[in-house]
Amino acid sequence: MKKDQLLDYADDLAHRLRTGLAWKDGEYGSGYWEADKKELFRLVATATEAREFLRLYAGPDSQWFTQAADLYVNHGEGQSRETGIRAIGDLLDAWSRQVRAGVIEIFGERALEEISSTRTDLMDQVRHLLEDKTVHSAAPIVLCGAALEIALRAIADAKNVAYPVRSGIDVLAAELRRARLITVQDVKEINVCAGVRNLAAHGEFDALDAKRAGLMEQMTITLLRRLAEIQAGPDTASFDSPQQSATRN
Repeated sequence: MKKDQLLDYADDLAHRLRTGLAWKDGEYGSGYWEADKKELFRLVATATEAREFLRLYAGPDSQWFTQAADLYVNHGEGQSRETGIRAIGDLLDAWSRQVRAGVIEIFGERALEEISSTRTDLMDQVRHLLEDKTVHSAAPIVLCGAALEIALRAIADAKNVAYPVRSGIDVLAAELRRARLITVQDVKEINVCAGVRNLAAHGEFDALDAKRAGLMEQMTITLLRRLAEIQAGPDTASFDSPQQSATRN
């Protein structure tokens, strides 16, 4: 789902959270929102969807998600469950307006842009080096390693995964696996690339040739695509809706 589509989806969620509600006057000029039982079941489900949306796209540590959770649990400061649910719709509207105005970013968007830039800029340079017969195979291999490390670090930063300051590809991969953001197979493939990069970085040129450099390029391209999918949401190369965001282990 593209950015505009994601914001339209947020608007639709907000609209659904305000549908089927009736205002009831209370004592002393107060009041609350109310829905019949059939509508309440739908609203509870939609509120769950909305809170998950804010967790994914506003961020799990954001005030947007925290406020949405509080409004739901506290029934809109004790007025009614429906009042709290409707207020989540107001939060979604405010979040969407600020994203459209450029005041805030969609959670993880900067990391996704960094990975995308790596995929295009650095990998274009890798391709040029591979095509230049005067350049040793170690050069594109080292550049592939740099592209992979940048992408891994971007995801770790965006997902609040802690890692040692002087972390290389293998350490970053291990930490992302520990956070269950990448699979065991991802780690194996990343470590293969790290091993080849280390050969080049340590000057063991006899073990490297154009064929190995070409394989390194293809593996790196595949891994960068996979990492972009992880950052944006599973099973997509761009922003996904919450229904598509089941974690891949």
